[in-house]
Amino acid sequence: MPRATPTLRQRKIFALTRILGGLVAALYLGYVVVANLAAGAPFDRTLMFTAAVAAAGFGYAAWYLRDLQAVAREERAAANKE
Repeated sequence: MPRATPTLRQRKIFALTRILGGLVAALYLGYVVVANLAAGAPFDRTLMFTAAVAAAGFGYAAWYLRDLQAVAREERAAANKE
């Protein structure tokens, strides 16, 4: 059975949702790390893991930003063909 391919608009919305979700999660976790360090908490394993997950959130958002750029290139190519 053939699989349905998402439209450019669907791909754009999907990428934007993932970018915003990754950024919100990364910013919140980054804030948690900074707030804990400012309060004098030691930079132990738990806080290191939180910082690593925040960095992963930024990486996640950056990955889907690349996908959004690919969608924009495809939209421009489709507009130039018309």
